[in-house]
Amino acid sequence: MGSLLLILIIAVAIFVGIASKKFYNKPYIVNFGIAVMMALLVIQTFMMTPISTLGYAAIVICSIAFVFQLVMGFKNLKTVAQ
Repeated sequence: MGSLLLILIIAVAIFVGIASKKFYNKPYIVNFGIAVMMALLVIQTFMMTPISTLGYAAIVICSIAFVFQLVMGFKNLKTVAQ
């Protein structure tokens, strides 16, 4: 499971990098991609044992970034839909 999760994180990071250039006029795709990457990073950090102070900081920061990117993605999606 750990290897699969790391491969997913790398794949999503590559997707976000490519999507930021290819889908420049559709920023919500990039926002949702970054949100998925943040969620995967939180899951990966929870799987660490024991979780250190730095791990808890990563969980908090990535969780805030996840929520922020979701909100930005939905705002950008609404803007494009109008």
